[in-house]
Amino acid sequence: MIYQLLYTSRSTVPRGHASDIEILSAALTNNVLLDVTGCLLREEQGFCQILEGARETVRGLFEHIRRDPRHFGVTERLNRLVPVRSFASWSMCYGTLSVADRRFLSRRFAAEGRNMSLVIDRVRDIAVAS
Repeated sequence: MIYQLLYTSRSTVPRGHASDIEILSAALTNNVLLDVTGCLLREEQGFCQILEGARETVRGLFEHIRRDPRHFGVTERLNRLVPVRSFASWSMCYGTLSVADRRFLSRRFAAEGRNMSLVIDRVRDIAVAS
């Protein structure tokens, strides 16, 4: 089984800052070594990221990410075991999160009895379209 973790956070700098490339570059390099796949979505003032791989590896990576000073308000939204990776083709894909997509995800995060599969599907659709 593959462990998936999704979190959101607020950025200390707006989208397009040089740190965006630093974050993505580090993820592309490190995730290959760790056998982690996933997707990073960037909105104007925040992030939504999915990580997937071995549970211990993803939890350790998330704890490292949680301490990164380039963001704050890190909120773990989902963690679960799944039979296959949703982002198997990407060590880390990157996409832009629109206002409409952010609204959709916010409603899903807040919904009673949330169907998080819809969230993963939406993130994958955004990544493919970006």
